[in-house]
Amino acid sequence: MTVSFRHTRTRPTLSRRRILATPLLAAPFIAGHAWAQERFPSRTIEVVTHAGVGGGTDITARMMMVQAPAEFGQELVVVNRVGGSGAAALAYAASKPRDGHTILLITQTHLLTVMRNRAPGISYSDIVGLARATEDPQVLMVGKGSPHKTAQAFIAAAKAQKMKFGTTQVGGVDHLAVFGFAKQAGIQQPTIVPFRGGGDIAINLVSGNVDAALLNPSEPEAQIRAGDVIPLLTLHEERIATLKDVPTAKELGFTSVHATTRGFAVLKGVPEDRIAILEDRLVKSMSSPLFRNYLDSTGQARSSVAGRQVWQAQLDAFNADGREALTALGVAQ
Repeated sequence: MTVSFRHTRTRPTLSRRRILATPLLAAPFIAGHAWAQERFPSRTIEVVTHAGVGGGTDITARMMMVQAPAEFGQELVVVNRVGGSGAAALAYAASKPRDGHTILLITQTHLLTVMRNRAPGISYSDIVGLARATEDPQVLMVGKGSPHKTAQAFIAAAKAQKMKFGTTQVGGVDHLAVFGFAKQAGIQQPTIVPFRGGGDIAINLVSGNVDAALLNPSEPEAQIRAGDVIPLLTLHEERIATLKDVPTAKELGFTSVHATTRGFAVLKGVPEDRIAILEDRLVKSMSSPLFRNYLDSTGQARSSVAGRQVWQAQLDAFNADGREALTALGVAQ
């Protein structure tokens, strides 16, 4: 700060005490101004996932990060915080400064964890969407021994009798998808049979222990190729690249859209200008040919990548529908 004096024979208009005090008074202003002008991002960005290394969410993060350093001008690193169906990842993010250098890669599982009060200190209003990364459509599938070889035949039968559906968890994302599909298709609410994962469900489809399941295309990929599992209906607005002959729910006259969805978010408190930068550069990072090829090769929707507006609206819808479904199923807390 420059201090001017009046050059007269009298003493300066500013006392020595005031001159000495001036730098101390100016320091907070200078520091605050420097923070406001700080380039963002100014250091490595942490991408927090709830999946272990090699899990679907972990792989999605790393595929985004191939192009991201060039877009952000900074390195990104995956932080795996496994446990509590997303609770550990949310807790880790909550412990970090809300400055945009920590982002989450979340799924509907995180929202269910929050809905069921299993993420202490975190509410849904704390989650701010940035960009959607993947939309992995769920597909109605039956075993090769099923008498129902088309979606129309299955739906007609399921209106007359209660079917057994394999899912991964009671009250989980798959269970809620089955509930929503049954409601939209006008069939009886199925009997839910839980298993450890999609692989187990596929085995039980083949053996006839369950009538049907809603699975992501990659889960029973080997069984589909062998003809042991038959995809009947894609619960999405568009057909899947790896299942081009399988019709969509929209083609059958109802709008049942269910998918395992992954996207990036921050916790409330990150400045809006930084949120805008994160959204822009994440979308650009996922617009690379490599990421597009990843979507196609894993049977995910080509329209997966979307900005904040689309992603936040989807999160809001799942939050509302999920709470309603949990209550209807009697598993809300």
